[in-house]
Amino acid sequence: MYRFQEEIDSCIDCKKCWDVCPVNMVTDGNRFTPQGKIESLAKIVAGEELTKDEYDNIYLSTRCGACDDVCPVSIPIIDIIQYERELLAQQGREPAKTTAISNNIIEHNSPGAKDPSKRFDWITDDLDIAESSEIAYMAGCWVAYSQPDIARATIRLLNHAGIRPMILKEEKCCGLFLLDNGHLEQLAEHAKKFVDYIESLGVKKVIASCPGCYMVLGKEYPKLYRELGFEVELSLNVFKDMIDDGRLKPKKLDMTVSVRDACPVRDSKAVPRSILESMGIGINELFDGKQVCCGGPAGLKPNFPEIADDIAMLTVKGYKDKAEMLASYCPFCVHHMEGACKSKDEEMNIRDISVLLAESVLGGKD
Repeated sequence: MYRFQEEIDSCIDCKKCWDVCPVNMVTDGNRFTPQGKIESLAKIVAGEELTKDEYDNIYLSTRCGACDDVCPVSIPIIDIIQYERELLAQQGREPAKTTAISNNIIEHNSPGAKDPSKRFDWITDDLDIAESSEIAYMAGCWVAYSQPDIARATIRLLNHAGIRPMILKEEKCCGLFLLDNGHLEQLAEHAKKFVDYIESLGVKKVIASCPGCYMVLGKEYPKLYRELGFEVELSLNVFKDMIDDGRLKPKKLDMTVSVRDACPVRDSKAVPRSILESMGIGINELFDGKQVCCGGPAGLKPNFPEIADDIAMLTVKGYKDKAEMLASYCPFCVHHMEGACKSKDEEMNIRDISVLLAESVLGGKD
């Protein structure tokens, strides 16, 4: 019996995973269902050739977890997809773009091989950053290189609450892409180096803006390496606590938003909504409150850009009948959807919740 065979054999063919999969929502003929993805494992284990649809289906997944959430027999679908990709990589059969991005993370510390000397270009003179502190701030790749306003808003809010965090001068990509594509040995070595570095600084808490970074450092690194000598906290959780205890006092912002929820923390949707409500912002839910991925993560965007863009449009077109803007707390969602809007010639009004909170508490815009 091969790994996961018992779980796959337990499938009752209810097709609930079909209905919630964003890839299946935007493609025809039920060719790329989560059920179909896991049914290919036996052939992969045996090293057999896959049809084009079977092969594409393994990589037509953001590993968002919507399928796991509805499976009535608790099949770990996204774990099986990760394992299939791990085997295909070992067999030399993974997509070339997936290999290239994985190598970028290991060799250049970011998915896009960005210039590491520009990682902290977001820092401005008004930010009070300590040379050494027990609290460190991790912007993450997409904030540092693509959405610097999130990092600046986060530091300003922390400063306002009396916290002078340090930055991680040797900040690394968290490696979520490696996790999603089964490069677990590479990620384990990557995690070891990063964890040892953070601990060498005497850091007791890392505050991360990115839900992906938060999830990978806090939940996956301990599995791949060992228990951490520091806490990992999502910036929104920190801000909610600061609002609750009065260190941050939001003022009313007159607007209505729909929330673009982040898949890695989809079990904590109350936190961003609590923050928005503290600013008097009205919320009209997307997708009747169900979780639908933005369509970008885990290699879907580079390997299948048109399908990834079609998934993004579910959110972009969906909010326009409900609210004046999208409120996001995932920098990769924003990065992906902005690119999708450019390719589709669509307009989108989207703001990060940390940026909105800084505007509410401190006044003005970045």
